[in-house]
Amino acid sequence: MDSYALPFTARSLTRQELQREDTYIFRSPKQNQAITLVGVMRLAFWLEQEFDPLTVACVVRPRGLQLYHGHEVEIDFWTRSRDGVETFWIAVGASDAQHSKDGVEIKDRPVWEAAAQRAGLSLDYIHEQGLQQRSQPIANYLRLLPHVQAARRHAAIPLLTLRIQELFHAGAFALSFMQVESALEAFPPHEVRMAACVLIHAGWLDFPRDLPLSRRTPLQRRS
Repeated sequence: MDSYALPFTARSLTRQELQREDTYIFRSPKQNQAITLVGVMRLAFWLEQEFDPLTVACVVRPRGLQLYHGHEVEIDFWTRSRDGVETFWIAVGASDAQHSKDGVEIKDRPVWEAAAQRAGLSLDYIHEQGLQQRSQPIANYLRLLPHVQAARRHAAIPLLTLRIQELFHAGAFALSFMQVESALEAFPPHEVRMAACVLIHAGWLDFPRDLPLSRRTPLQRRS
């Protein structure tokens, strides 16, 4: 989705924030633009959204939220899913969380929920503990990202994605990166690998996300 079609734009970080904060600057293939993230937690969440085919848009720092009179906080993300559901997200670090009978939740959750209700928005929470539990898939997305980013500079990628799809249409249930590269040996292996990663990013191919990614990782058509 092009940025001009989105209802929100990311607030740009100030020079002081860029100098002081732990910042990460990436080009988002999904948004087709550079984004700047603050902190590892937000980087991890963004990687999940980038490689979730059900997420069609993700905007960082979309707007503020008046938590109570005289105190406004910045919302970390806005996402839109394929079925049109829009959600605002707040990152909850360990120091901002507390244990409850249902697990871990943000401190003063009723205050947050009341603020979201007044603003008429759907609010959800990114918990550090949950991201740690999903650390392997997130690490895999970080390895996939450079291949998807580089693919836009190679003219052969659209053709290669079609050739890879033909392999699976021909009856292959699962093929590893290595097997796909071997089947398309007339093309440079790194370009074949990029095309496979593009199909993962698009949600056409899937892989065992809880296992470390390698050239022997089995790829399957996403159901």
